Amino acid sequence: PADEIRRICPGGDRVLGAGAVLRLGGAHHGGYGESDIKYAYRQLSRALHPDKNPNVPEAPDAFRRLSEASEELKVGIEETRRTLQRLCTATGSATTPEML
Repeated sequence: PADEIRRICPGGDRVLGAGAVLRLGGAHHGGYGESDIKYAYRQLSRALHPDKNPNVPEAPDAFRRLSEASEELKVGIEETRRTLQRLCTATGSATTPEML
């Protein structure tokens, strides 16, 4: 876990993107679904929790970044869904559950 913590919080001005953070937890490359985000978050949150890594000073920051990354991707999915619904409404097409 200490290596993953250092990869999530590399130091300096560098910030790992949301997708990259969750790929460390097993989310697949490419598009993400809600289940992928939840799976990766659960995997990493268990391993990176500050209580499980009391000797790693970066652990709280890594855990916070994990939570932020999860939320960023969830918001992105919701924005994409709303955009798709607006496009379908504008073109007179029906929105199906498979599309969302």
